[in-house]
Amino acid sequence: MGTPVSVVILAKDELDRLPAALASVRWADEVLVADTGSTDGTPEMARAAGARVEEIPWEGFVASRTRALALATHDWVFSLDADERVPERLRDEILAALAGDDGSFAGLSMPRLSTLLGRPVRHGVWFPDVQFRIGRRSRGFRVTGGRVHESFAVDGPVRRLSTPLRHEPYRDLPDALRKASLYAALAAADRASQGAPAGVGALAVRPALEFFRSLVVKRGFLDGATGVTVAFLHGWYYFLRAAFRVEAETGAARAAERRTEGA
Repeated sequence: MGTPVSVVILAKDELDRLPAALASVRWADEVLVADTGSTDGTPEMARAAGARVEEIPWEGFVASRTRALALATHDWVFSLDADERVPERLRDEILAALAGDDGSFAGLSMPRLSTLLGRPVRHGVWFPDVQFRIGRRSRGFRVTGGRVHESFAVDGPVRRLSTPLRHEPYRDLPDALRKASLYAALAAADRASQGAPAGVGALAVRPALEFFRSLVVKRGFLDGATGVTVAFLHGWYYFLRAAFRVEAETGAARAAERRTEGA
């Protein structure tokens, strides 16, 4: 008997992508889908595939993932997204590491290989994109972060595996642009709550620098047109983040002026 592991997937309206994720983790002792309000039949499909399904409220990425982790049965938990897949070599690495668990590590991380419109992205800011996703709850495996780009932490060493997790983040280009806008708005709200000012540099300079970093410094050009698209999306995200901050600050300033005029 190996060390048992629970795979936890936070999902909403993932009928098209979740089946592949579930198929890639059939080896797990428990597969839990925490559904946050799907209307497309995702819970029914997950149950038919053998997963345990729990319906939870959407409270933001950190709070909902924390709630989902707490529902897992086993001490070792693997947090997986519906747009991710575990290839066989990674599965074997995970099982071998857990079989040899001697208490010297509290978590496992791995690189992540994303695809954009069907093409793998092996350079630029998207790779190696190391993800820490497997940890022991008895060693404090938990979710941290703000409104978006949450991460995981654990009390103890994390061992890094070598085989990449596969990631298919966007259904199409409109989906990529929509998500860039959503995540940028959430990140802008985080920065506002931290007191970070909006400035011309963040709006005009940072996006260009991030585009250059992804395409040239991180050698995204080696991925051809795909690398250029990734660099554009990366720079576009930073532009939108700054634009949302400027919009919020401008709106706050106008509201203050109106209050002053009405006093």
